[in-house]
Amino acid sequence: MIVLDIATVLFLYQSSLLVGAAVFLLARRRRSPSSGFGTLAAAFSLVGFGGVLASFGEQALLPKPVWTLGSLTLGLVGYGLLVLGMERLRSGRLPRGWRLLAVYPVPFWIAALVTGFHLDNQIRATLFHLNAALCLILAARIVTRLRRVEQLPSCRPLEAVLTLSGAAFLLGAGAVLFIADFVPWLALEFFVQILVNFAVAILIYSVATDRAERKLSLMAELDSLTGIGNRRWLERMVPSHLRPGDTVFCIDLDHFKRINDRFGHAAGDTVLVAVAATLRNLKRPDDVLARMGGEEFLLFLPELRTAEILPIAERIREAIQAIPFQIQGTALGVTTSIGVAQVFRMGEIWPDLVHAADMALYDAKRGGRNRVAHAPRVSQGLVPA
Repeated sequence: MIVLDIATVLFLYQSSLLVGAAVFLLARRRRSPSSGFGTLAAAFSLVGFGGVLASFGEQALLPKPVWTLGSLTLGLVGYGLLVLGMERLRSGRLPRGWRLLAVYPVPFWIAALVTGFHLDNQIRATLFHLNAALCLILAARIVTRLRRVEQLPSCRPLEAVLTLSGAAFLLGAGAVLFIADFVPWLALEFFVQILVNFAVAILIYSVATDRAERKLSLMAELDSLTGIGNRRWLERMVPSHLRPGDTVFCIDLDHFKRINDRFGHAAGDTVLVAVAATLRNLKRPDDVLARMGGEEFLLFLPELRTAEILPIAERIREAIQAIPFQIQGTALGVTTSIGVAQVFRMGEIWPDLVHAADMALYDAKRGGRNRVAHAPRVSQGLVPA
C-alpha cells in the first residue's frame, strides 16, 4: 500500500475544494444566478472551511468541542448544498423544501450536547463520510436525470466521477469502523477525493458549456411562432431507449379551423402562443414539449407513474379551457382533446408510442372532444383494439 502523509493530503484536499469554489464563483459571474454555480461555490467553500477548521483544531489552536462540532456541521451542510446546487444546475430552480437544510444539523447538535459524540474521532469521521457518500450519490442521480433528457457529452463522466467519490467515502467509512489503524487508508481516500474535486469542478463547468452550445444549435429547431421545440427538435430530445413509465400526450385543439375561418389567422396565432405558454408552465423540468404542426402539440413525460397520467392530462385540458380569450370583442372558449400512451416494458420504440397516443387522440375526438383518451398497451407496432 502507498503511504501518504495525512496532514499534507488533507491540506491539498482543502485547497482543492477552495479552488473549486473559486471556479464556480467565476462561472457564476458569466452565467445567470439560476445556473446553480453560486450554490455549488457555497458547497465547496463550506466543506473546505470545515477542513481548515479541523486543521486548526488538530494543532490545538481551537477548543476541541468547537472545532469538532463546527467542522462536522460545515461538512453536513456543505454536501447538502452540493445536492441543491446540482438540482439547480439541472432544472434552474431549487427543489421544494430546500430550506430544511438550515435545520438539518440541529439533531446532530442536540445529540452532541447530550452524548458528546463529536469528541470521538471515529464516530465523527464515520458520520461525515456517510453523509458525504449519500449526498454525492444523490448528486450523481440528478446528473443521470439530466443526461436522460438533454444527452450532454459531459454528463456521463460527471455522473461517473460523483459516483466514484461517493463510493470512496463509503469505503472510507468502512475503514474508520473496521480497521484499527485507519489513518493511512483515509490518506489514500482523500488523495482520490482531491482528484475528484478538480474533476467535478471541470466537468460541471463543461456541462454548463455543453448546454450553452446546445442552446445555440437548438435555436434553429424552435418553432418560430410559439418558441417551443419543433418536430426535428423533439426527435433529438427523446431518449434513444424508452423505459417503463415514459409517456406521450398528443394534444390537439378542438375546431381550430373555425377560429382561423371566423377571426383570421392572426387570432389563431394568438391562441397557439397562449396554449404553448400554458403547456410550458404546466410541464415538469424533465418533460419535453414540441409543436408538431398546425394546432397539434406533443408532450413527452419521462418515467411518469401510471396513477399520475389522468390527473396531469386533466389539469392540462382544464388549464387550456380556462384561458380567457377575447378576440374582436368576442369571448372565445378553446378546448383540447388529448391522447395518452405509456411504455409498459423495455423494448418499446418511439414511433409505436406516438402512434398509440395519436390513435387515442382520434378516440377522444370521436368521443365528443374536450376529453382525455388513454391508449391500450403498445405492442410490436400495433395498438390492440
